[in-house]
Amino acid sequence: MSSVTVTVVAEVPPGFKDGMAPPPPVRRLSSNGSPTEKSSCGTCLQRLPFMVDPRKLPCSHVFCFPCLKSEFAKTNAVNCPVCGKVFDNLEMDKVTKVQRMKSDEDSRSVKEPVSVLCDVCKKDPVTAISFCIDCGKKMCPRHLEFHDGYQIDFSKKKHKQISIEVYRASPNKFVVCEKPGHANQQLTKACRNCHKLFCDRCDTKAACDVNGAKVHDPREIENLSVELKDILSKKMELCSGKITDIIRLQKNTSGDLCDIQEKVGQMLEEVDKTAEDQISMIKSKADQLKNEITLHLNQSSNQVDVFSSSLMAKKDQLDDLWTSTQHLITQNRDAEVVRQYKARSDQLDKAVTVELGFCHLPRKMLSYTGSDEDIDLGLELEPSSPSSLHFRIKEKNSTVHCSTVCWTLEGHFLCGRDSLMEVRHSDNVNVLKNLKTTNANGVALHKQGYLALHWANNKNYIILYSPELTFIKLFGEFFRTTDKFSHMSSSEKHVVAVDPDTKQLRVYGTNGDSLFDMKLVGMMRPWGVHYLQDGCVLVSDFMAGSVRKYKVLPGHSEPIWVCRDLESPVGITTDFSGIIYVASFTGSKIYVLSHEGVKLKVLTHKKLQNVKEVYDIDIVDDQLVLACGVDGLACFELTFEAVVL
Repeated sequence: MSSVTVTVVAEVPPGFKDGMAPPPPVRRLSSNGSPTEKSSCGTCLQRLPFMVDPRKLPCSHVFCFPCLKSEFAKTNAVNCPVCGKVFDNLEMDKVTKVQRMKSDEDSRSVKEPVSVLCDVCKKDPVTAISFCIDCGKKMCPRHLEFHDGYQIDFSKKKHKQISIEVYRASPNKFVVCEKPGHANQQLTKACRNCHKLFCDRCDTKAACDVNGAKVHDPREIENLSVELKDILSKKMELCSGKITDIIRLQKNTSGDLCDIQEKVGQMLEEVDKTAEDQISMIKSKADQLKNEITLHLNQSSNQVDVFSSSLMAKKDQLDDLWTSTQHLITQNRDAEVVRQYKARSDQLDKAVTVELGFCHLPRKMLSYTGSDEDIDLGLELEPSSPSSLHFRIKEKNSTVHCSTVCWTLEGHFLCGRDSLMEVRHSDNVNVLKNLKTTNANGVALHKQGYLALHWANNKNYIILYSPELTFIKLFGEFFRTTDKFSHMSSSEKHVVAVDPDTKQLRVYGTNGDSLFDMKLVGMMRPWGVHYLQDGCVLVSDFMAGSVRKYKVLPGHSEPIWVCRDLESPVGITTDFSGIIYVASFTGSKIYVLSHEGVKLKVLTHKKLQNVKEVYDIDIVDDQLVLACGVDGLACFELTFEAVVL
């Protein structure tokens, strides 16, 4: 049988440049136009053995017939997505049919025998010419020479060999029982439950503990092998579908990167034009902005590279499993199929459930600030608006109430609970450090480590801890008589804590000195607080259902703006662009506000529907984490959409 060579070529879309993640490979046919079982539809990417009525275009690329008809119905022509050739006035019913890989039952009816491959060859096994009865191995000419040489030089017993034609006529004849007294007895039966092999002398009425069966269920090996091969083939079909999903997902991800590439090119041109029309100061800003855009492209490229590598690693594992199972079904004796069935079946089941993840590429856009009167036109790069949440990870079986959380500089979770403080890993929520203490209802970062707002004996205590969660000093304390819940925040100059009893903001210096108290005018029950870069603070009002922005001043402070009609707002934070996120105590909503306090949208996720309550929220980059009380920690990834200004 002539061999077929498959060349893997990466099709490079327009606009692709060096250094970017390559698109997924396209499997092409050899020069003789013959498809292989690994050939796939150029539209739906399904493999040839599982394609629907496969057809071959004049360019030799193979497609499912329904995929071709769908393409033809749109333009009355077929545009091959692999090579780009266009076929007009193509008679669809006369497109060449392709012979798919035959099933096990069909392959036995083919007159031409299937090649029997060498068992000793590690890679690319060649056709075997001999079978050693003593070794139980099929060997090619090269390994047969090594085998005979070993027998002459070292072995005291000459092994029995037969030609591969004799072996092929009845391969099961040479599988014998190894039990004492059963020597040279052919294994003819196997238990359908436990897959144990028997010869005619074996006791098949013994107890069988698999699947609750009391005794063995003996079947002829040939018949049982056919049944098991059919099961494995169906699982291989599911595995093939998973491989197709990987290829399609990688293709879509690479396409997203192409879109970013095109958008970045447009932005760079726009920056250049603006810089040419303005004075030297604007040119300097434009150069800085181009660096940020290029960095955005590099970050997106790196993200796609990492994601593509992960996908390809999973694909390689599935390919190896698929190929080895195919070899087991077509090249091994029936007894070997029975022996390996359980392990191979479990591997295929696990492969079908492999999580592929997804690749989120944050989109950015240009915006212009300034006025024409004083010729103060500026350029800045702003992120897009958050559009949805993608679930990342959630703490399981939480036993201690979680009231507050923030991101550490190392990218992990610092959380406060009823009886302890913890640092947990952001990838698996495993505990990295912990400290048994009183209720910690607020946490924040400090240049020396971490700050925590504790509650005990009707008092709130602000304590500074080292990065290793060891005590450094007491910042301050104040009485509480209502409940224990309140939050804190910090900046380069100040540390602030909410006092719900007096409706005040306690303001401290970063060294722990008490500076002043600030009356929160208009508040009913203040809860969450977040310090802004402009020196103001955001405070949520749990009872009034609002968020207010205040300037930090001694005495009374009137709100700069108020956002109302929020359901039980608690924790509050901002992302790197200043967009505001407010957690709802009910657990099912996260409000998104603009810099000016305008409600932009409400984010939710099905994973939040069963969360009983949420107390705190924090964001770093596009990662959002929630403190969910008795439900522990939950982390989500923000998906962004472009906003046209």
